[in-house]
Amino acid sequence: MNTSYGAECDWQNHKLLHIDRLPGRSYIKRWKDVQGALRDDESEQLGFRNLNGSWKFLFLEAPELSPFGFEKPDFDDGAWEDIEVPSHWQLKGHGRPHYTDLYYPFPVRPPFVPRANPTGIYRRQFFLDDLSRRQILRFHGVDSAFHVWINGKLAGFSKGSRLLSEFDITSLVRVGKNVIVVRVYQWSDGSYLEDQDMWWLSGIFRDVEIYEVPLVSLFDVSHEVSFDDIYKNALLKVELQIENKTEEVREIECVISIYDENDFCINKKRIDTEVGAFSTSKEEISIEVKDPKKWSAEIPNLYTLAIELSSKDSILEVASLRIGFRAIEIRQNNFLVNGRAIKLKGVNRHDFHPDSGRYVTRRTMLQDVLLMKQHNINAVRTSHYPNHPYFLELCDYFGLYVIDETDLETHGFEWIDESTRLVNDPEWMPAFVDRIERMVLRDRNHPSVIMWSLGNESSMGDNLKAMAYRARCLDSSRLIHYEGDAQCEVTDVYSTMYTRMPRLLEIAKTEGKPHILCEYAHAMGNGPGGLADFQAIIEAYPRLQGAFVWEWIDHGIRRKDDKGQEWFEYGGGFGDVPNNGNFCIDGLVFPDRKPSPGLVEYKKAIEPIHTSLIDAEKLIINIDNRYDFLDLGHIELRWRIHTNGVIVAEGEMHAPAIPARQSENVRIPFDLESSRKNHINATAEKAKDLGNIGDYDELLFMGRYGNSVFLEIDYVLAENLLWAKAGHIIATAQFEISSALASQKQRSTKKPTQSPVLFTMNYGRSGKKITILGEDSVYEFDSLRGSLESWTYKQHKLIEKGPSLSFWRAPIDNDMHILSTWCEKYFLHLFQEDAREFDLRKENGEIVAGSMIWAAPPSQGWGFECRARYIINDDRRWRLELFGKPSGNSAAFPEMIPRIGIKLRLPLGFDVIRWRGYGPGEAYCDSRSAQRIDVWKASIKQLHTPYIRPQENGNRYGTDAIFITDRNGFGLAIISEKPIEFSYHDYDVDALENARYDHEIVHTPYCVLNLDFAQNGIGSNSCGQDQLPPYRLKPREFDLNLEFCALDLGTSFLENAKPIGEY
Repeated sequence: MNTSYGAECDWQNHKLLHIDRLPGRSYIKRWKDVQGALRDDESEQLGFRNLNGSWKFLFLEAPELSPFGFEKPDFDDGAWEDIEVPSHWQLKGHGRPHYTDLYYPFPVRPPFVPRANPTGIYRRQFFLDDLSRRQILRFHGVDSAFHVWINGKLAGFSKGSRLLSEFDITSLVRVGKNVIVVRVYQWSDGSYLEDQDMWWLSGIFRDVEIYEVPLVSLFDVSHEVSFDDIYKNALLKVELQIENKTEEVREIECVISIYDENDFCINKKRIDTEVGAFSTSKEEISIEVKDPKKWSAEIPNLYTLAIELSSKDSILEVASLRIGFRAIEIRQNNFLVNGRAIKLKGVNRHDFHPDSGRYVTRRTMLQDVLLMKQHNINAVRTSHYPNHPYFLELCDYFGLYVIDETDLETHGFEWIDESTRLVNDPEWMPAFVDRIERMVLRDRNHPSVIMWSLGNESSMGDNLKAMAYRARCLDSSRLIHYEGDAQCEVTDVYSTMYTRMPRLLEIAKTEGKPHILCEYAHAMGNGPGGLADFQAIIEAYPRLQGAFVWEWIDHGIRRKDDKGQEWFEYGGGFGDVPNNGNFCIDGLVFPDRKPSPGLVEYKKAIEPIHTSLIDAEKLIINIDNRYDFLDLGHIELRWRIHTNGVIVAEGEMHAPAIPARQSENVRIPFDLESSRKNHINATAEKAKDLGNIGDYDELLFMGRYGNSVFLEIDYVLAENLLWAKAGHIIATAQFEISSALASQKQRSTKKPTQSPVLFTMNYGRSGKKITILGEDSVYEFDSLRGSLESWTYKQHKLIEKGPSLSFWRAPIDNDMHILSTWCEKYFLHLFQEDAREFDLRKENGEIVAGSMIWAAPPSQGWGFECRARYIINDDRRWRLELFGKPSGNSAAFPEMIPRIGIKLRLPLGFDVIRWRGYGPGEAYCDSRSAQRIDVWKASIKQLHTPYIRPQENGNRYGTDAIFITDRNGFGLAIISEKPIEFSYHDYDVDALENARYDHEIVHTPYCVLNLDFAQNGIGSNSCGQDQLPPYRLKPREFDLNLEFCALDLGTSFLENAKPIGEY
C-alpha cells in the first residue's frame, strides 16, 4: 500500500476500484441442511459471525498521521477509545455532520480530495476454532473508502460507500485470536460519485460479518421466471456458479428444490457436474412449475429455493433464496407485472435514523415497511443508493415494488456548469460500471426489484450508456430506469421529476414509453398540496404508471442541550458550510417516524378503493376497486350516518368481492325517509322549548352544516394481514346526503326576545375609545382603528384584542420561491389598515358600529376596500359583517397572497376547542381529502403541528362553528353561515418566522385566533409544482359573516365532539 499523498494514493485513484475484493455476487444464505434453510434463522447460518459491536477507534485529521504499525496485531491500542460498529464517527463526537443537497464540501478537482482527509482506524479481535472452511469477510457499507488488514497483512481495499464488499481472508486467519484493522477515509475519488442529497457521514455504518464456505461451494446463483401466454404455468431458469478451491477435480451432486409457504416441496431437480481444480463451473437448470402462486406487491407469494451441494454422499452446504414468480415486461407502451399494467404509488427512501444517521437497524427497516403498507404505498425507490439486503427481503415478504438505484450522483458538477464532465470521461467509465454491476449482482434474486436505476442527477453520457449495457448483460428480466436519460436512449421507461401538471398532461396524451414521476410532491415542511389532483391524472391516463413522493423521512439529527431540550438539526446547525439548510427536512414522516399530515393526505390520495355517491335518497354508492390484482374479498365496509356529531345509524357489511380494476353499485341498508320523518317530529317538539336567544342549539342551526347529514364509510381489513390487524382502515369516503334529515331547516317558531341594552359612551384620554356597557358585558371600540378593541363578559375577558385584518401567514417551505416577491416587491408582510370613518348608532333595538377601512401594503397602489359592521344584539351575542374587495390597478396585483381573514387575541386559559368542520387533522384547500366533516375537540397544543422548521401550521378548513372555552366551559362561540378556515395558537406569526426550531417558538401570554375567508394553497414548490390554479388565493372580493356568543360556565355545547387524539 502506498501511504504517500498524491495521485498514487489508493483513495484518490479513480482507476483503482479495489484491491483483492471478491467479484460481486448474490447475497446468499448458507446452511448445513435443508431444514435450516426452511427455518431461515440467521443464527443457524453456516459459520456465520457478526462483527458488530465495540471496536477500538482512533480519529485522525489525515491518513498520513496514522501511528506506525497500527495494522500490526500486537499494536497497543489501549489508549484508543471505544466506538460502536455500525455507526458514523461524526455522530460519536469526531468531526461534524455536513448537509448539502447540491454542493461538494471540498474543492472540485477530481480525482483529488483534500490532504486533510479525516480518517478513522478501527481495531478489534475475533476468534476462530476451525479453519477447514474458507473464511469470507463482508462489509455491507463503509463511507467512503477503506483498507482492511487481518493479522497485520493487507486483505484488501474498496470504494463505493453503499455497496457490498467481500474479501477472502482464508490465508490470513489462524486458529484462536485474530485481529482485524480497518482504516476508513472520509473522502475518496468515489466521493465525486456520491453527491446525494443527504448528510455527509463517514465510517463503518452497516454490518460487518464473517461467514464460512466449504472449499467446494456455490459462488453465485441467479434465476429468471417466465410464464406461458396466459400467465398460468411458469418456467424457472436457475444459473449456478460452483467454485472449487481444491487441487482435485470434484464430482458434485446438486439438488435444486422449491418449497411453498408450508415447506412442502413442489418441485425438485438433480444434476451432476464435474468442477475442475481451482476453477468454476457454470450450470443452467430449467424447472417447469405448474400454476404457481404469483408474486405482486398486493399478493406477495414467496417460495424457498434450496440448492444442496453434495460430494461423496456428504452435504457440503445448502444455499437458499426466497423467490417469487413474477414477470415484468413492456407491452403497448405499458410495463406489466404478470401481464397486468400496474400503477406505482411510491416514495423515495433514504436510509436514515435521527440518532444513527444512515445506520438503520432491522427493526427500523421493518417499521418503515409496515408504515408504508399501512399508508397504501406500494413502491419504493432506493434513493439514491442500494439499501441493506434486509430491506429488500422485507419488500419481498410484505409486498413493495422496488426501483433499485445504484450509488451514483454527480449533482455538484451542475453547480460549476460541468454536468457531463465525469459521465463522458472514459477514464471514469469503469468506476461508473462497477457501481451498477455490484448492485445488480447482489440484488437480482429479489422479486420486489422490478427496475434497475442507473443513479440520480448525473447528467447523461457514455458512461451511463455503458452502465445500462452492463445491467442488461447481467439481468435482462428487469427494466432500466434513469431520469437523466430524457431521450430514453437506454431506458425502458420515460422518467421525469417534479413535472408540473400542464406538462404531465402533455406526456399523458402523447404516445411513448411508459412514464413515471420518479420524484414529485416535495414533502418539505407543511405540504405537499395537490396530491389528490395529481393522482386523479395518473389514474386517468394509461401511459402514466405512477409516481414517487420525495421523500419518506425528514433527515433531522437529534440533538440535546445541557438542559435536556431535544430538537432535530438540519443543515448549518453544526457550523457546516456551505449547506442547503433545511432542504433535508422534506419527508412524509418526521425524523422520529411519526406520520406527518402529508403522509395522511398521501394515504387518502392513493387509496385503492374509490367511492362515489349514485343516489343520495336510496343510499346507493359505487365502489371502484383500484387494486391491480386483489379483489375486495378481504375488506369489510363500515358505515355511519351522523349529524352534528350524533350517530343516527351505523352498520357493517362484507364488501362484495369486486375484481381488481372493476366497480359495482352497492346499497347502504338504511331507510333514510323513515329517519327523516322521525327527525321532523323530534325537531318540532324541541322547537317548542326554544324560549330565548340563549338556547345554544339555535346557534348550531345557523351554520352551514347545521342541518347536514353525512354518510361516512370506512373500508377496513376483515382479518389480520402480515402488515396490519383486522380493522385497519384502507380507504374512506364521506358524502353529505342531505342538507337536513327534514325537508327544510327546522328553525325556532318563536322569535327570541331581546334583552334590554344599556350603554354609555366613554372616551379615554386619547379620545378614541368608545365603551358600550351592558348588564353583563363591556364592549370597547377603538374609533381610530374602526374596530372592536375588547369584549368582557361577566367581568372576564372573552376577547383581549378585537379583530384586525390579516393577509400574511408565516412562510411555509413551499413559499420559498415566491417569498422574496411577496416581501421585497409587494411588502405583503407589512399590510396596514387605515379606518376612513367610524360611526355608532342604534338600529331596531341593536347597536351598530360601522367603519370603512383601507388595507394595503406600504408603497403599493393597490389594496382592499373593506366595510366592517359590528351588530350588538345584547350582553352575550354580537355579529361581525365584514366585506372587502381589491381596488387599484389590477395589473399590479400579486399572483397570489397568503391569506384573507381576521385575527383576534383570546385569554391564554381558553384551552378547549370544539369545532364543526374538517378534522381531525390540519387541512388546507389543496390538502384536505384525508379529513372529514364532523364535530371535533382538541387542546391548543394539539392544534399545533411541530414542523422541524417552524412555519404556518394547524389550519382547519371548511369550519362553520367554533367553540373556545376554558376547562369549565366558559368562553365564546363563533358561527359562520359559510364555511371558513381557522387556526388557534399561543404564539404570533413572527414567533414562527423568528424561530429556527420548534422549541424556540416564543409563546405569548394570550392566544391568537385566525378566522380566514381563505388561505392560499400549500403546493409543493419547495421543489416542483406550485399551487395549482384552483388553490391560488388571488386578491378577490371576500365576506365574513360571523356570529359571536358568550358561553357560560358548565356549557355542554357540542358535547358529542370527538377528541382528535383518538384518530
